[in-house]
Amino acid sequence: MSDNNELITAALRHAAALHDGTFRPDRARTPFVSHLSETAELVAQAGGTPAEIAAAWLHDAVEDGLTTIAELADRFGPEVADLVAAVSDAPEDVGRAIADRKAIQAARLAAAPDGAKRIKLAEQISILQALAVERPLSWSVERAEAYVEGSRLVADACAAASPLLAERYAAALAGASR
Repeated sequence: MSDNNELITAALRHAAALHDGTFRPDRARTPFVSHLSETAELVAQAGGTPAEIAAAWLHDAVEDGLTTIAELADRFGPEVADLVAAVSDAPEDVGRAIADRKAIQAARLAAAPDGAKRIKLAEQISILQALAVERPLSWSVERAEAYVEGSRLVADACAAASPLLAERYAAALAGASR
C-alpha cells in the first residue's frame, strides 16, 4: 500500500472512530460517516490530492469538538491539518444564524487554497443532496431555506477550484430548492 493510500485510510478510520455513534439528523438515523464518505468521494472525483481526501474525511471533526487542529497535525501532518482548519468555523461562529455563518465562511474561503475550496464545495453538495431527500428533523423550514441560500455564497467562493464540483453543486442546489 502506498503512503498516500495509508494517509487516506488512516483518516477514514480516525474519522469513523471520532464520529462513531453519531447520525445524520434524519428519520433513518443514517450514520454521520456517510456524509464524510460522500464528501471525500466527491473530492477524489474532482482530482483532489491525498491530503485533500484525508482532510475531507476529517472536515467536521474540529468543528464538532471531537479533536483539535494540533492533534490532526500530529497524526496526519500540517497539510491535512491546515486544510481542516481552512474549512472549519471558528468556535465563536458556530452558534451564529445560518445566513451570517455562511457569509463568514464564504469570505474566509475566498482566500483559502483550492484544496479547501474543493472540500467545502463537496461538503455543500453532500448536505444539499440530503436536504433534497429530507429536511433534518431539528431544522425548521426557514433554517433549511437559509442554509440553501447561504450555501450559494459558499459555492460562489469555491466554484473556480473545481468545475466538476461546481456543476454537481448546481444540480444539488436544484434538487434541494424544489
